[in-house]
Amino acid sequence: MKPIPSHELVGARVAGELPSAALVDLWGRISSGIVKDGFVIEYRDLEPPRTGIFDGLRITIDPDVSFEMQCFLLLHLFGHSVQWVAPSLAQTVDAIQHSRDRSDFLNALRDYEFEAARFGMQLMHERGITGLDQWYSDFIETDWRYVERFYATDRARSKRICR
Repeated sequence: MKPIPSHELVGARVAGELPSAALVDLWGRISSGIVKDGFVIEYRDLEPPRTGIFDGLRITIDPDVSFEMQCFLLLHLFGHSVQWVAPSLAQTVDAIQHSRDRSDFLNALRDYEFEAARFGMQLMHERGITGLDQWYSDFIETDWRYVERFYATDRARSKRICR
């Protein structure tokens, strides 16, 4: 039996194993862009099952997460951070905070997640990284499947998660 790769998030898709040089280049470019945009990046031990968190100004990543996952988390949590600090995006955040119907909530949550993903993709492109769209998209899709399952069932299925 072939071992499950560490980068497989919930078994739905494999995000891929980028070569180390590509990951280091990605990290350097996006972390520079995030800091220049006024956000703080920090490493801190997080309570499982969390692998990364944000508060709108600070992105925190657990150092025990694989480097590839750290790159994804940095991009995606940057997208969420933008959502929380941009007044023009307040309705996106408001929709997930005040939805009473589960179906409405899941639809708003999907919009929220994919909007954050677009901000992460935009950051990659602004920093000159245009060849990793599929890699990032695969992570986004896997993350969404996890988040959707979590909120639809009120429980996580796997310890390999993105938040």
